[in-house]
Amino acid sequence: MRKILIVLWVLLAISIVISGCVDPYDVSKPDATATATLTPTPQATATEKVINVDPVKLLSAPSWTWSSRIRIKDVGMSDDGEYIAGVSTQKVIVKTPTKNLLTNLRWSNANHVEVSSDGNYIVVGDKDFFNMYDNDGGELYSYTVGGAINHMGLLDDGVVIQGGEKAPVLNAVDTFGNEMWEWKSGVSTTKVVIFEYSANAENILVGTTDDRVYYMSSNGKYLWYKSFSGNVEDIEVSDDGNYLYVLTDDNMIHSFDRYGNKNWEKILDTNTVEIEICKNGNYILTKPFSEAQTYSFQHKVYLLENNGNVTWMKQMSTDVGVIGISEDAKYVFIGEERDLRMYNIAGDELASYHLDDQFGTKFISFDMTPDVTKLAVGTTNSLLVFG
Repeated sequence: MRKILIVLWVLLAISIVISGCVDPYDVSKPDATATATLTPTPQATATEKVINVDPVKLLSAPSWTWSSRIRIKDVGMSDDGEYIAGVSTQKVIVKTPTKNLLTNLRWSNANHVEVSSDGNYIVVGDKDFFNMYDNDGGELYSYTVGGAINHMGLLDDGVVIQGGEKAPVLNAVDTFGNEMWEWKSGVSTTKVVIFEYSANAENILVGTTDDRVYYMSSNGKYLWYKSFSGNVEDIEVSDDGNYLYVLTDDNMIHSFDRYGNKNWEKILDTNTVEIEICKNGNYILTKPFSEAQTYSFQHKVYLLENNGNVTWMKQMSTDVGVIGISEDAKYVFIGEERDLRMYNIAGDELASYHLDDQFGTKFISFDMTPDVTKLAVGTTNSLLVFG
């Protein structure tokens, strides 16, 4: 009887193993309708387009020119360089791939022009109002501020941020001309001198006439402020909002983080009126006072690192009209009277362009595409496009 039981148990075990119920190595066929949970096979990604800039070819001669007879005070361009704008006191031009826009309009005191990064919107600021246009020249709306406009910004979605001398001293306006938010400092005499913002205007730094900078969120909510002993001349904000730079009229550059903590201060030995930074804020370029001075040290241009150390200094022989540093920090531009010079980040001169008499006597305004394949340059009587 015992042998019979043993045989039966053996047969039962064999049948169970054959059925696969207890086989730890058996893998059942997946349900065709089930969602796959395995990591998908990596797909080949598109190779990033590499743009090689030829500095000598870029600055060999303008590829397009427009005469305004008086100085081009401001320029702007889309990221692809297809829409390029310039503004003088009474005339505006927007160069597009097919035609020139807004040339039939006359302005009383135009000061600002902005082009959205995709080229879909153009905004022109006069003394106390601005007009929004589409990229075919159609007017979308006109917005009256009620006081002098000192600075403007145009976001990718067509939202305009403006600041100036009328309360509220800063506000944002959507593509229909409706006010989205407004900010008042709480001091009745405060006026906005300048402002800058991080990517998508997530954080905004505002310089005012009460010797302060105010830091706020994208909806105009005040976060913190800092006071200075000198007047605010210029400010810059890195794309990620981690580096904030303030230039005051005592020739001091102040560096802060997004929380208002001071990183460093640097005093310059020349009268400095403007700063420019690359996209990540790792380099700061300075512009000296752009009027003839008795002492040559007034024409020093500095390139500083984000720790305040000087990378190099250029002693220019004449007045500096414009400065620029590319987003990727590969190239630096300095417009010295009639000569526009292009350098690499190490300070080596790569190419230059000498301004012909017919195109003016000095460089006034400057902009470039992110890949530095096109430049927009305003002079005392012309808008020049390179590339």
